[in-house]
Amino acid sequence: MESSSSPKRSAKSLVRDILNDCEDITLGHMNHVVNISSASSVNSSPGNASAGELAQRKSERGRNIDRFVASVLDDTNSHNSRSGGGSPHPDNSLLSFLGETPSSSVNIDGLIDDISFEPLRPFDAHQDLPVPSKKQRLERKMKKHWKPITAACLAVALVFGISLGTSKLKNKQNDENPGSSFVGTPIAPIFPTDSPTTPFPSYSPTMLPTINALSASPTLGPTPGTTSPPTESPTSKPTSGPTNLPTGRPTMVPEYYQMLNAAKYVSGTTERSGEGGDDPFDNFTSPQSLAFHWMYFEGNPSHNILEFFEQYAVAVVFFSLTGIRQSSLPGNSLPQDDFTATSQPCGWSGVRCAYNYTSNMTHVTGIKLPMRGLKGPIPKEIGFVPYLTKLDLADNEIPGTIPEAIYSLTKLRHLYLNDNKLTGTISPQIDNLNLAEHIYLGQNYLNGTLPSNIGTNRPNSWRFFSVYDNKLTGSIPLNMRLRNAYQLDFSHNQFEGEIPSDINEENYSKLRMLYVCHNHLNGRIPSSLMEMKKMKVFYFNDNMLAGGIPEVGDAELARNLITIRAQHNQLSDPVPNGLCDLDVNKKYGELIELSVDCSICNECDLCKSRCYS
Repeated sequence: MESSSSPKRSAKSLVRDILNDCEDITLGHMNHVVNISSASSVNSSPGNASAGELAQRKSERGRNIDRFVASVLDDTNSHNSRSGGGSPHPDNSLLSFLGETPSSSVNIDGLIDDISFEPLRPFDAHQDLPVPSKKQRLERKMKKHWKPITAACLAVALVFGISLGTSKLKNKQNDENPGSSFVGTPIAPIFPTDSPTTPFPSYSPTMLPTINALSASPTLGPTPGTTSPPTESPTSKPTSGPTNLPTGRPTMVPEYYQMLNAAKYVSGTTERSGEGGDDPFDNFTSPQSLAFHWMYFEGNPSHNILEFFEQYAVAVVFFSLTGIRQSSLPGNSLPQDDFTATSQPCGWSGVRCAYNYTSNMTHVTGIKLPMRGLKGPIPKEIGFVPYLTKLDLADNEIPGTIPEAIYSLTKLRHLYLNDNKLTGTISPQIDNLNLAEHIYLGQNYLNGTLPSNIGTNRPNSWRFFSVYDNKLTGSIPLNMRLRNAYQLDFSHNQFEGEIPSDINEENYSKLRMLYVCHNHLNGRIPSSLMEMKKMKVFYFNDNMLAGGIPEVGDAELARNLITIRAQHNQLSDPVPNGLCDLDVNKKYGELIELSVDCSICNECDLCKSRCYS
């Protein structure tokens, strides 16, 4: 380490010493490295040269190094630049110093190009250093600084283009709506009855509103510069207060009518426009109007028309079932509730959605609202949720009929409408739900007969089908052939006739439970029932069945049977001994309950404890 008293050395001297002391000079560009050996700085070996030639070459080599160091340290932009047209670029001096020919590929930074890279020759003591001309220096500067110049030109062009496009767009909007004085002005939520300005097919993907219906009230004061000064002094008290509502209907933006047309299409009201029919959109408190205006003013509607259909349909379902906001008046601040606080139906409690990577769309796949105290009807808009696989509205107080639109949901797998106040009949279109696995319609007020075409559409996937505790009449249909059914529940209705004779092992090979109790069935219990291998539960009780309980005809059934209820009928034949031997307390079967009238129990221990008089 040098002492502080030693003279300060110049940068030029330090660089020169470093170059003289180094044995190898290494130039690196990316992953290419050129090693220049000082041992090959002469064309001939030291042994073939005289002492004078070696000294002369060493002196010339030192001068070349001085020139290179001077070119590196020289600032061509300073006032102290050398005369004679300025100094050459340091890298060009280095290339000349290394003996590189002008045909070598050099990039704008003075480094060897990767593509045409070739090893450089050693130092050449006889190579002169060229001085670039003014034109060459200008070309090099342009090459070095072309990127920032181009970027600046592009930025200026972009700003000019945006301003020009914005100006043209404003002029176009003014030409289309020359008399609109409400565009861009906050207004109160007023629901127009005018006909849409564009037909439904022109509904564009861009549906974002340009006004906000829930912001401040309209401007009440005059526009500055448009009124003349008063001719008389103002009175001390105004004769009447200002009104908070506009005197005429606002001109809504085109997107409003396009969305309204799409909503009317889903609700099936487009054909009634102008015919004097009941249009739910004329009634502010209808679920359709509430759902549409929530979508427009508060929601985040999709730009995809099919996704918008689903969003609007789900919104109508929720507003109809819950009855939310149906007592609100126009102009009032609408209260938030447990589902509209989220701007999209897919974020609501009870709604399940899935993203389709094929169509790049989000679909509603599930609506699950059991035991929510729902008291509104199921709207027909439910049919516009085509990817719905689960609809669970059980244990509510839903009135009205089952809309036909539900039967168009062919992807439905689980339908739970039990424990409500539904009325009307079961449509033959129910067979369109042939891929469903669970259909529960029990504990309602459904009437009429069961459709005779159940099971016609194939394949049929019904596993659990229940119409328990309704007011259905007629007979239980033949030829249903629900081959995948595990449970059939026709109990607590007013069915008449006989138990279908085609309920057998061939047509119902997977059936486990059959409930036909509490009806008006007559005839005999089919013997084919006692040959179904996987049956576990029979409920025949509280009918008008005659004869007796058939003998068990299959050994596998004898091992699976658990419960038989046949009390309160008109059976007269004693209980078969083979049935009594299936008592779980014995070694032959698993039967734990055999409920019959005491008059036919005979000496069977299993039924004696639970016989009915």
